[in-house]
Formats: sequence, structure tokens, C-alpha cells
Amino acid sequence: MGLVAGAVAIVVVIGVVLAIVLSNSPSKGSANSSTTTSSTSQGSTTTSQPRPVVASKICPLTGVPAPGGKAPQRPALAVKIGNDPYSRPQSGLDQADIVYEEAAEGGITRYMAVFQCQNAPLVGPTRSVRWDDWNILQQYRHAILAYSGGIQPWMDVAASLSWIYNADGSIYPTANAYYRYSSSSLPASQGAPYNYYTSTRALWGLFPKATTPPPRLFQFAKKTPSLATPAASASIPFSSASMVVWQWSSTTKQWLRFYGTQPDNDPTGSQFHATNIVIQMVQTRPGPYNESGPHSPDVDSITTGTGKLYVLRGGLVETGTWSRAVGGNITKFSFPNGKLMPLQAGNTWYELVPDDITVTITR
Repeated sequence: MGLVAGAVAIVVVIGVVLAIVLSNSPSKGSANSSTTTSSTSQGSTTTSQPRPVVASKICPLTGVPAPGGKAPQRPALAVKIGNDPYSRPQSGLDQADIVYEEAAEGGITRYMAVFQCQNAPLVGPTRSVRWDDWNILQQYRHAILAYSGGIQPWMDVAASLSWIYNADGSIYPTANAYYRYSSSSLPASQGAPYNYYTSTRALWGLFPKATTPPPRLFQFAKKTPSLATPAASASIPFSSASMVVWQWSSTTKQWLRFYGTQPDNDPTGSQFHATNIVIQMVQTRPGPYNESGPHSPDVDSITTGTGKLYVLRGGLVETGTWSRAVGGNITKFSFPNGKLMPLQAGNTWYELVPDDITVTITR
């Protein structure tokens, strides 16, 4: 009787979660629409939606010229990658167009690396799916989400969503795109689950009929905005054990990533870097399930609504607000005067920071 009641409870929870998620989903065919009408507590709003980029010479997620002169006709590919100490150093992050860093349980963070124009022969270690993932990816219209298992209700939701190509590495046949990997450049103690890897080629190969690129998420501009001010570094204390620091390098013309004073490097010893750093301050809440044992709920980052925003580019910081009315909308970056906040063409690291954390920008 207890088992039956438990099973019924799980089904009810999944049904409630699906109802909430799907209530914000784009209607069929919305990937080809130029407008979306949504209902809110304040009435109906109509927001402009960019069309998918087709046959472009520019990479849609970075704004740089596409390899070979034409952007690949394939969807965005998002891969969940661990960022606890046993997951480091990670592979593939430096080939991603966009890397999202999300707060997770216990003061650690997780990555979601998004590829479209570039390929990466080794990506990982791949880790579990989280609530944040599909909520971020809904604005990509129809993306591949690659991960390795997770809490069962979240796996069920990811498998059910119309805007997700589900590349779960814990079930077959999609698990064929993953394998156990060992290398002398990785920590000696890095066994399962920290040795599960994949490649962009294998993951795109799971969905050969998926050929629609994502829309452009950002505005890009070469000219420096007049409202930008000089910035030398940004410190983000996700926790006492995870102090993320980005420092501007006038030599490489890139933002370099550190943990405190220690460079954050890939397995070859190359320091992770980015052209743009987007720091989006978000409301958070404890997730409904324990992720890593008792009393370890995940952190759900709310990426709809509005909040404070910092954009680091070219040794400068742009300060303003982000806004996204519903999940199907693309996040908008604005200066206080209402003008759109542009990025510089290149790769972007996207920091989703709980709004009770103080971000320090040094000038």
C-alpha cells in the first residue's frame, strides 16, 4: 500500500511539473514565427521573436564568421558538465559558443556548454540534468540537451518537452554517444561518475534530421557603448569554496578565469577565457529533490522576470537589466535608458548568480 501511494505521489508531482513547464512552452511552429503572444497577470503582451538563422555566414551564437563561410545547419547542442573539484579539469569548454554556469547544491556550480559553430572531440565529464537546463534552453527554440541521468522526475520532464532533443547518456540508444575515459592529465581519483565523456560529433549524430540552427540570442556591436566604463576584474563568490574571478588581460584581449588567485585551466594547461562575460543576477529557490544525499536540494535559478545585469567586454563593464517575460522569449539586455546592451562578437560565459550574492567589479 505504501509503495502504491508513493508511486501515485511521484506521478502527481511529475504531472504538476509538466503542467507548469508546458504552460510556458511555445506553440507548435513558433520557431518559424516572428511574434509570440503571452498572457500574464497584467494582461496579454506581444513580444518580437527572432527567426532561426538559416544559411548565414555568421555564427548565430557568437557573431563571428562561420568556419568555411557558412554556419552549420544544425541545432544548438547543450552538454551538462560537472564543476566540483573531482570534475576538473574539464574538456570542451574552450570550444563552446556559450558556457552557462549554474548554482547547484552545496555551494558548487554546474556548467551547460552550448555548441553550434564549433566541434569538440572530447567533452566532459558529463553530469546530470537539472531544472535550470530546459528553462534556459527554451529560448533556443529546439536544442539538443546532453546529460547523464539525474533525478527521475527531471529526466521525465526533459524527455517530454517539445523543444528538447533528449540525449540522455544513462539510457539506450542515446548512451551510445558516451563512453568512459581516462587520461594522465586528469586526477588519478577520477573514476565514475567523473569519467563519462562524449563528443559533439557523436551527439549531433544522434539526431541527423535536426537541421535548424538556433536564433541569435545577443546583439553584437564593434563600437564601444558610451555607457560602458572601465573594468579590470569581477569576483563572484558562489561559496567559500567556489570564488570565481574573471580578470581582463590587455595582452590576450580576453577575460581570463580564476578560482581566487589560481588559474582555471583545461587538461592541456590552457586557461579558460572568454570574449564576453554575462553576469545575470537571478532569484533562486531550493529544488524539490535532494541531489547528493539527504538535505542537499538543488538550487533552481529563475531565468524569467527581470533583474540586474553586468556585461564584461573589452576591458569594460556595461551595467543594466535583463528581462524575459516567458520561457519562449529571448532574454533582453538593456541599459538604464532603455537602449539595448550589445556584446562583442566572440564566445560568452554566462554566469547565473543568485541575487543574494554580492558581485564585486574592480575598475
